[in-house]
Amino acid sequence: MLIPTIHFAGNCNEVIEFYKQTIGAEVQMIAYAKDAPAELAAVMPPDFVMHSEIKIFGTIVALTDGCEKPPTGDNHTFTVILETAEEVADVFNKLADRGEVIEPLGQQFWADLTGMLTDRYGVNWNVLTRSMPTG
Repeated sequence: MLIPTIHFAGNCNEVIEFYKQTIGAEVQMIAYAKDAPAELAAVMPPDFVMHSEIKIFGTIVALTDGCEKPPTGDNHTFTVILETAEEVADVFNKLADRGEVIEPLGQQFWADLTGMLTDRYGVNWNVLTRSMPTG
């Protein structure tokens, strides 16, 4: 099993809540520093997320506060393929709130509706419906 991991610098709980509220992410597990062995817990804030897993659109993604300066948006994109244009627009608009639209929603030769954005936490998303014929 391959699980992508996104690193944050102290705001992982906020990110998890954002994805729960906007796109229905389901928390699978969260391991906090306060639950770590005493010598490790003593040097970190209690709510520091050591490791978490959330389910987004059927895929497990790991999130962690384990990075002093998180990488943002340069080398990864999550592609979400949805059934309808309405779903695409809804997810795109929720993720784009206080983020940056890279490619506005529009039609392309591979999708009836697609758009790309970087959300407020620096994560890249490509949201599309694949209702055009493949081949």
